[in-house]
Amino acid sequence: MSESASARPVVFCFAGQGAQYFRMAADLYEQEPVFRDWMRIGDALLRDRFGYSLIAEIYGPDRRIGDPFDRLAVSHPALFLVQYAVARAVMQRGLRPDLLLGVSLGEFVAMSVAGMLPFEEALLHVADQPARFEASCAPGGMVAALAPPALWREEPELAQNSEIAGISSDGHFVLSAPAGALETIEATLRARSVAFQRLPVGFAFHSRWIDPAAEACRAASAGLRLAAPFWPCWSSCLGGPLDPANLPPDFLWRIVRDPMDLRGCFTVLEKRGWEERGGARYVDLSPSGTLAALARQNKAASSASQTLALLSPFGGNMKRLEGVGKTV
Repeated sequence: MSESASARPVVFCFAGQGAQYFRMAADLYEQEPVFRDWMRIGDALLRDRFGYSLIAEIYGPDRRIGDPFDRLAVSHPALFLVQYAVARAVMQRGLRPDLLLGVSLGEFVAMSVAGMLPFEEALLHVADQPARFEASCAPGGMVAALAPPALWREEPELAQNSEIAGISSDGHFVLSAPAGALETIEATLRARSVAFQRLPVGFAFHSRWIDPAAEACRAASAGLRLAAPFWPCWSSCLGGPLDPANLPPDFLWRIVRDPMDLRGCFTVLEKRGWEERGGARYVDLSPSGTLAALARQNKAASSASQTLALLSPFGGNMKRLEGVGKTV
């Protein structure tokens, strides 16, 4: 890597629900020993606690990429473990983050990679969450829309039946709603010729409709203590960096309850004076590569920052990982 490129601040990005699919990073599991080792370590922890193999759930011979991966009890720990294992494989090749950015569930991954939460505690906490929502919350869902967030206020059907769960960019936002309102929301977006996608989740995260789980979630996280991070760790919930000494006591609940402000995070990060260092390198470690696309949407036209999506449902992951190692 050239001197100017090596000086670029590296931002590891981790996503939440909606980024998952069966067989994600399958080539890494087959060919990359560090990734495979971490997947097996996590799999053993989950088998001991829950009695099932996450590896078999993700990579079983009957699994197809296009099949719905919407069973929360499995997709939740799967998203955590795959992204954590990818981060460890990337770091093994010499690429270290200068900053970590998490979105929703991805915040737990970022905190764990940054050393704020031990791996075992973070994984099991994430894996325990689905049972709390299933025990107390009515079914719901989330819909991502390719439109300005102002559309939510302009359309009464959207404002009356949903909440904004997150703003990703000036042209992308996410809605949460009860299950019975999802078809109305989608019909409204369709009538406005807005492209949208229903996410493979069964609850209206980041909205008032998961409030019945608040007490149980707060109680479950009360014993967890966050350490100072090895690298700055940014939260899309707070829209900025995490300081363990000044976080609200129920912050881990707030990660799944409060709206996601990814647009705000990228906006502030792009104003950190990184242009003098050739811009930042946003390394998307999510399974879908969506965060790289959103980083590009949030960059100014004059920004020199670069984006890299390491994983893709279309394969080629091992080649991209090897490329990271060669450019360090």
